[in-house]
Amino acid sequence: MAIEVKAETVVARPVEEVFEEAAGRVESLAKYFTGYAPLIPGIREASFDDGAKAAPGALRTVKLTDGTAIKERVLEYEAPRVHGYDMAEMNALQRLICTNMVSRWTFEPEGAGTRVVWSYAIHPKGALTRPLAWLVSRFFEKAMQRCLDNVRAAMP
Repeated sequence: MAIEVKAETVVARPVEEVFEEAAGRVESLAKYFTGYAPLIPGIREASFDDGAKAAPGALRTVKLTDGTAIKERVLEYEAPRVHGYDMAEMNALQRLICTNMVSRWTFEPEGAGTRVVWSYAIHPKGALTRPLAWLVSRFFEKAMQRCLDNVRAAMP
């Protein structure tokens, strides 16, 4: 059974602009995802492998501030509404506690702005790792919310 985490915010800009800034530009990840110490590193750099574009099946390498790297595989990409991905390659902590992490960002109009919802399903390896996965997921949820707060602050 997956551990679900979620963050959300409302940005006072149109859906197309918010999607492009938060999900359409891979380089924006480093600007907004600062992590949550001590367990969740920030993003130092991100890029699509082999010049790929955001599309289902594309891989992106994400270099983290702790010196590790992960690979994310795009599962769905429907600009300007949905961006989903999972872990094609995880770092040591992720491999220790889970079999996969599946993410989904949605962007919906709300008033004159955009509601952004970012969710993750973290799949623990088993009963023994579930308590640690739950603890790490709490920190990760805080990092997710911080990221969305950073996007909102950058797009007044």
